[in-house]
Order: sequence, then structure tokens, then C-alpha cells
Amino acid sequence: TPSGIRRLRDADSEDKSTMSSGVLCADECLKEFEDMKIRNAYQYIVFKITDDKKSIVIDVKGEPGASFEDFTSKLPDGGCRYAVLDVEINTKSGATTNKLIFIAWSDDNASVKPKMLYASSKDALKKTLSGINEEYQATDRGDLDLTEIKKKAGSV
Repeated sequence: TPSGIRRLRDADSEDKSTMSSGVLCADECLKEFEDMKIRNAYQYIVFKITDDKKSIVIDVKGEPGASFEDFTSKLPDGGCRYAVLDVEINTKSGATTNKLIFIAWSDDNASVKPKMLYASSKDALKKTLSGINEEYQATDRGDLDLTEIKKKAGSV
């Protein structure tokens, strides 16, 4: 029936954790992100899609105060990852504050299939992790520039 079709479509659109690629976001992703956002529990969280391509899970978490170099070392050459990074920015008023920024790492040298899977799964992860307004995309090590990332997060 037409109403049955509509119900299925409505149910899909309401579930933020289901991505357009069919990949699901594991519950731990939201829980640990909330700890990062509210309790400053981590400097960064790196997420990956599982080998069976069914869910997004946490790959690694950085302790508070972990260096930017430590963070970038967790992004694999020839691979793809998502990350949320806590950066200190300078506001227009001259104050400093911390912002969370979403980083999409898709190495130019990665094969096409993972790049497409990560690209098609990204938006629903971002919707699950509420409160992140800015996204930074990096496709090679040269793009992983802390000054540029801070600018994207709103630093002046």
C-alpha cells in the first residue's frame, strides 16, 4: 500500500544513525563524543568504518593535551578516517576558546571504494555528533595544517 511505503521512508529519514550508504553509527561513538564535548575527556576521537562495512566505530581516542602530531599520526596513509578534534582558537574579541571540528581524512592514495564509502557515510555521522558546525577535509599530509584547521574552526 502507498501508506506502507511512506511509513518505511519516514522511518528511514528519522533514524540519524543510519547513513545513506547503509553504514550504522555504533552507540559508543555518540557516548564518547558527548564525553569529549561536555567533560573535555579527549583531545581527539578518530572513527573508522569496520571491515565488514556495516558500522562506524571508534578507532582511537587522544588523551586531553595530546599533540597535533600525535593526532595526525593516527590517520593512516592510503586510508580514510573521520575525526573530531578539539582546537583552541582566537576569537575576534581577542579571547581564546575551544571548538570541536569534524575532520574528514581521505588520502589521495586510498583506493576508490573506501573513499566512496567514507564520502557517502559522512553526513549521518556528523548529524549524530550534534554541536559540530565546521568540517575540514584533508586528502594528503600537507592538508593536515593546524593553523588552517583552526581558521576553519573560526580562529582569526
